[in-house]
Amino acid sequence: MARMRVNGQALEFALDPATPLLWALRDAANLTGTKQGCGGTGQCGTCTVIVDGGAVQSCAVTIGSLEGADVTTVEGLAGHPLTLALVAEDAIGCGFCLPGFVCAAAALLQQNARPAAEQLDALPTRCACGLQPRLRRAIGRAASTMAASGQPSQPPEPAPQTSPEIVTRPR
Repeated sequence: MARMRVNGQALEFALDPATPLLWALRDAANLTGTKQGCGGTGQCGTCTVIVDGGAVQSCAVTIGSLEGADVTTVEGLAGHPLTLALVAEDAIGCGFCLPGFVCAAAALLQQNARPAAEQLDALPTRCACGLQPRLRRAIGRAASTMAASGQPSQPPEPAPQTSPEIVTRPR
């Protein structure tokens, strides 16, 4: 069984260790905010989540390789300054690429509170709705909010649980 923390909760996945993280999150843990876009090639960034502080395409990494990892999905970023800034900047289109973008941008802000334009250009997700300018403004707004409040760039970690929840693929 692959054991990791997902959004602050200890989980054990009773699945084949070769299962992509994307499908463990969606099918076994019922965290459906993470989307599939490119068919598992890791090209589009739609399935991006945060693993140990860095942005990772969840379709291209197996749960067996993440033993002991700390995973944050878009659901774990509720209330993060970036999600609030996205609403304030009206930067929500169809919502398909947004979860991956939010995770990639939150990981970037965690590593660099004032990302350069080149770093924003390097984010793995592109919005087909044409919201890139608003998305960039939202990142800037979130960075300013976090700097002004002295708030850490990542959400507070929930209290640890004593025993992990075991999740399996539904039949």
